[in-house]
Amino acid sequence: MHETVGVLLAGGESRRFGGKKAFAKFKGRFFWEHSYFALKEVSNQQVIISHQDLIDQFKEMASCQVLVDDEKVKGKGPLAGIYTAMKNIEAEWYVVVSCDIPFISKRTLHSLLDMRSSSVTAIIPRVNGKHHPLIGVYHQSIFAKLEKQLLKHEYKMMSFLKKIDVIYASEQELAVDAKVFSNINSQEDYTKLLSNGKISESYNRPE
Repeated sequence: MHETVGVLLAGGESRRFGGKKAFAKFKGRFFWEHSYFALKEVSNQQVIISHQDLIDQFKEMASCQVLVDDEKVKGKGPLAGIYTAMKNIEAEWYVVVSCDIPFISKRTLHSLLDMRSSSVTAIIPRVNGKHHPLIGVYHQSIFAKLEKQLLKHEYKMMSFLKKIDVIYASEQELAVDAKVFSNINSQEDYTKLLSNGKISESYNRPE
């Protein structure tokens, strides 16, 4: 069993972005690479959970396992991606990161991992009052509850977090700039990112 597995979620259809968001570029790297290299610094093994249309492209470029959602929960959002990673790779902890947060860093992920304890099953950032469950640390013990929720056709992440033991960490507690948690949702966000390295404060909470 691995101690820590890094899970990169790159299975969204990017409708708002209008293209393959994971393969947009920033500072010479694809979006997904910013998340992937941060994960490599803090985990023993990495896995990419992606969409069928992107699987071949990821397999050509990534030096890790690439999976699509488990058939039982296919296309059911971020929870399905976490479920698929846990079902296929055994570990104690899973560090989950989405593919659209180009300011993510190993420092942020280390800070989250440092908050692990025997009484906690997830560590989630809460920045400016907003939750970011797609930059989180999850214990393997949540798997049964996760499977139960998905099989009941309940796909909301915030609903699931209410059923497990979560620590919510502020940007102050994590000692990082709030912009680390900003994600790129649209071409407008992407244009601002490229022009001055800043993006809007909007956050598209995963449902």
